[in-house]
Amino acid sequence: MNTAVLRADVSGSLASEGGSILLVFVVGLAATVIIAGLYALGIRFFAVGAPDVVVRHGDDPEGPTAIVAPREHARPRAATAAGLVCFAGVAAAVLYGIYLVIPLFH
Repeated sequence: MNTAVLRADVSGSLASEGGSILLVFVVGLAATVIIAGLYALGIRFFAVGAPDVVVRHGDDPEGPTAIVAPREHARPRAATAAGLVCFAGVAAAVLYGIYLVIPLFH
């Protein structure tokens, strides 16, 4: 029988290792920060060269008087490629997480 189960029966607690819990917490936090950061960076790369919103002083940029200025230059290819790489990294992390969760794939 598993010793953790035996300890749980004797002492009334699961008696798990604190280092393992800390490791799971740190890895989960790091993965969350990396995935959210890649997603935000991908959006930022796709926003490079976006048209500007022109409003009069004091008006609401999302109001009915806002005018979207035409784009002067196309988005640079490097920014588009970097955005795609960021989103591919996010997609790879999500697919790997699904692979780890679903036992059918093992």
